Amino acid sequence: MCFFSTTTNGAALSNATALALTNCIIDALERASLSQFPFSLPNCCELTSQRAWCCLFHAKKKVQSKSVHVTFTNQLTIDSTAALAFKTGSTYRRHPERRIRNLDSQVSALTNYLLSRKRPTEDSEVRAAAQYFTQQLGSTDEDELDSDAQKKLQDKVKSKLRNRLYHWKPISFDENVSFVYLAARMAPNYAIIYRVLHELQRIMPSYQPSSVLDFGSGLGSSIWATNAIFPEAVKEYYCVDISQAMHNLAGKLLLKPDCKGEDPADFWIRGVYQRFFLPVSPQVTYDVTISNNSLLEIHSHEERLNIVNILWKKTNDFLILIENGSLEGYVTLMEARNMILAKGDSDSELREEWKDGHLGHVFAPCSHDVICPRLTRDKMIPCNFEQKYEPLQVPNLKRKVTQVENYSYLVMRKGKRQEGTVWPRVISPVLLRSRHTICRLCHEDGQLKELIITKGKHERDLYKCARYTQWGDLLPVSGIDENTNNRETKTRGRIEERQDNAKDEEREVGEGKNEHLQR
Repeated sequence: MCFFSTTTNGAALSNATALALTNCIIDALERASLSQFPFSLPNCCELTSQRAWCCLFHAKKKVQSKSVHVTFTNQLTIDSTAALAFKTGSTYRRHPERRIRNLDSQVSALTNYLLSRKRPTEDSEVRAAAQYFTQQLGSTDEDELDSDAQKKLQDKVKSKLRNRLYHWKPISFDENVSFVYLAARMAPNYAIIYRVLHELQRIMPSYQPSSVLDFGSGLGSSIWATNAIFPEAVKEYYCVDISQAMHNLAGKLLLKPDCKGEDPADFWIRGVYQRFFLPVSPQVTYDVTISNNSLLEIHSHEERLNIVNILWKKTNDFLILIENGSLEGYVTLMEARNMILAKGDSDSELREEWKDGHLGHVFAPCSHDVICPRLTRDKMIPCNFEQKYEPLQVPNLKRKVTQVENYSYLVMRKGKRQEGTVWPRVISPVLLRSRHTICRLCHEDGQLKELIITKGKHERDLYKCARYTQWGDLLPVSGIDENTNNRETKTRGRIEERQDNAKDEEREVGEGKNEHLQR
């Protein structure tokens, strides 16, 4: 309970001024989602909420514009920390018991915004677009126009640029946005990085990393997934993020209940270090480096490649890059892939720089190091995959039990590619038919091929394996002749053509019988 009185230069307020101040307090209480409160007029109000200090702060902010000074008494029953925060001018959003209004709509809006995120527009693209719009408006030389015509032309070009080009803005993750991000993206981010790390462990079951660098750590979903795949193996997690609110919330998630965090045993995962910048020393390296949905948040193409270069240099074994499954995320990963694989090219500026052991190869999802075949097509289709997950069950938030997320990822490994049997990867949903299965694969030679597996032409185990294969899995096939599939497709086409002809003949015979009966 909090009592306060109002004075103006030592004199008591009039009824009108006190009433206006009370209305300010009522408005502040409504902002704090409070519905019941007793108050008395004209010069004293009694508040029963524990969040009285935050409401009074709003009232104080409003009345100060009218040269009305608010004096508070010492009869505060809320804790001393909250009282001190109020007296120092802290906002109500920092109160530990705050509520987030319209959480459902905020979660949907943030999810849609992040999934539709695009790369920032480069300066060269802006200049090219401005030149194109200038020519489209019928003006070739601005010097021939007078000042008024030039200004009108510039205004029209700016209007077209605003309407046609993507306006990229950095996201400010304050406390409110961090909580919304927790409800919206914590579960899918964890599920995706868990699947990628699980594939790494399945291919290399004896691999145990001892240190992890998480660039753009956010809420620490990569930390939780890494600890689940490699329990007790990782001794150091170096988390880099520019948002203090994200660091604070990630630290609270790691803290055990009823613990203050003064001892390492108070945390669910030990060895977590939160920083705002990458390590400066080039001698500091990590076994696994992870960047989960962070490259699209970098403001330019040059800066993105610079960040990827730094992350690759700080990697001992694996560099894992993950972005959303849109075309923008896929192209961003291909930029990083092509830069790292710029080895052996005499014109490459990185060739001399990377002679000291920084060369590598693609570990997943590609089984080759040539250019991605989907980049060479006229209509570019992103190479993405699908992951099911269970969203966080937040009170008063209606969500499906199981949701699906599309993502693109890239795993680069230091060193040369080892020789051995390489299985192709399924790059689209498997098509199940009555007596055959159609799989679209990316082979080790960098070609996209379609494989039709039947009971009669292939082994029974392979047929059953293909029936249970999921989008993104490796299919254990090698050395299958494509001509067999082509002959099989032609044979199936002939059979279907004969069946259609037989049906047409039966239909014609039936129509002839009907005409004969009518006669």
